[in-house]
Amino acid sequence: MTTPPAEASSVIDIRRNRLRSHLILELYQNGQTSINRMARLFHASIPSATGIVNDLIREGWIQETGTGVARAGRPPALYGLNTQKYSTLILDITRHDTRLVVFDLANEFVAQKQIDLKLDDSETFLDTLIDETGAFLKAHNLDHNRLWGIGVSMPGLINVQKGTNQTYPHLTGADLSLAARLEGQFQLPVILVNDTHATTIGEHRFGLAKGKKHVLTINIDWGVGLGILLNGEVFNGASGFAGELGHIQVQPDGLLCHCGKIGCLDTITSGFALIREAQAGIEAGRSTVLLQMKKESEPLDTHHIIRAAHSGDAFCIELLTDLGTELGKGIATAVHMFNPEIVIITGLLAEAGPFIADPVKQAIHQYCLSDFRDTLSLRVSQLGSKARQWGIQVHLVEQLVAREFS
Repeated sequence: MTTPPAEASSVIDIRRNRLRSHLILELYQNGQTSINRMARLFHASIPSATGIVNDLIREGWIQETGTGVARAGRPPALYGLNTQKYSTLILDITRHDTRLVVFDLANEFVAQKQIDLKLDDSETFLDTLIDETGAFLKAHNLDHNRLWGIGVSMPGLINVQKGTNQTYPHLTGADLSLAARLEGQFQLPVILVNDTHATTIGEHRFGLAKGKKHVLTINIDWGVGLGILLNGEVFNGASGFAGELGHIQVQPDGLLCHCGKIGCLDTITSGFALIREAQAGIEAGRSTVLLQMKKESEPLDTHHIIRAAHSGDAFCIELLTDLGTELGKGIATAVHMFNPEIVIITGLLAEAGPFIADPVKQAIHQYCLSDFRDTLSLRVSQLGSKARQWGIQVHLVEQLVAREFS
């Protein structure tokens, strides 16, 4: 019998690996299915689909999960992903704390821990993060052999190709990227994602953006981030930096932004701006319960202002209303550019609920053309930080599947 040429075998292997990859992603994203449905989905023959399923069962990727409903004859066997095959580690880094989360392949929480570690542009931050992560894995008996990869969500200009955060360039030495440092430490593949982009993925897969194709996610934290969903895909831009809504100029004679420019939206609508205005009001003698909301030695924080507003404090309600109005003007610009179906507000200040959402909505109605606003809805995220964590988890798993079967 003639041996097939190497090139032909290579083409067959590529197609087979592509089918294996598609099958695992199908089971990860949509749950169990039958061999007949697999064959239809991937335009493969039933013998070919059966062979791939048997291979993946032997390798521990999938397992038989039960039987489906039969239209005629014997009920079909159903197959699902073996969710215990691997776990993933998520490092959810923000400017106010860091969360360590381990997921299984069903996106269920296996273990998690919040640590008092604020993002800081220094190698000390990364050293501490590595030590805390190692201790966390050890405490939960999480063997590196069971971990498939690490997903890192953080604010800043994330260059995915280089594995760097260009807003925080001093996390590692100049000759080493952030991803490379973590990969070298844990001997696992590492994927970096901007926090707002991760949130947008999470909202699209599990939250208010599910089933929608054109969505804006507004992340109001210590800065203002914009996640953009176009035609059902997260839009990253040429270098991965798309969505820095906080750095559009809104006050040419305004305050100096941390980015070095004058009058950015961040300077009047971020958590820092909210605290600055609250402190100025206190110093000016404004009547407020803010000082009773915190301990004497405790610094003023956004949660004090939000709690005071919910208790009826007129000054704090005014602060949030002013911030929401200015934010709404910025969002109106984005609405005119992208014509979304829905705008989702999330992040630290989203906890203010209607005190933020109502003035944002009113500003959008005032500053948007009617043809844009009449079909637009604005909602506050129901998932909160879970959208970000699930978003980086989904992105990480999809990237790891592509690598595994490349």
